[in-house]
Amino acid sequence: MGKRRNLNGLPNSLVERYFSTLFYLDKGYMSDWIWNAANEKNIIDIEIDIINETVSPAELQIRPITIQLQELRETIDKTLIKQRFDADFITEAKFIIFISQRQKVLKLFTCQAILKDIEGRVYAGKVYTERAYTHFKVFDFHRTFFEKLKQLFN
Repeated sequence: MGKRRNLNGLPNSLVERYFSTLFYLDKGYMSDWIWNAANEKNIIDIEIDIINETVSPAELQIRPITIQLQELRETIDKTLIKQRFDADFITEAKFIIFISQRQKVLKLFTCQAILKDIEGRVYAGKVYTERAYTHFKVFDFHRTFFEKLKQLFN
């Protein structure tokens, strides 16, 4: 088994990777997708579970936000192997996101990654401030084919 202190940087690596330019999708970066979706639904607190690939509240459980979570899970697995830990050593990995009303004009929100290991130790990353750049409609964009057809004929 490896040294647990070698996992201290993992939460920060996950946040940096998720909000990097590598995870651009269709219309924007992950910060754009989260910001626009949360604002459309008037949500200020978001929790993204990396291991289970879920988003809370469920209204934000959309493909653009969850599509990269598998890659983040692979980053966790590779880090654990490299640091000589069992693959199931990290039991929880979550992003805690908060959109402050004071920072709304600037399109800023905070994100912190929190991991928990099999022994109950918590690895909390630093609080990052992320900015959304591109404004677009998220939920109008994700209407199903049948919803679009229905609108055409009504």
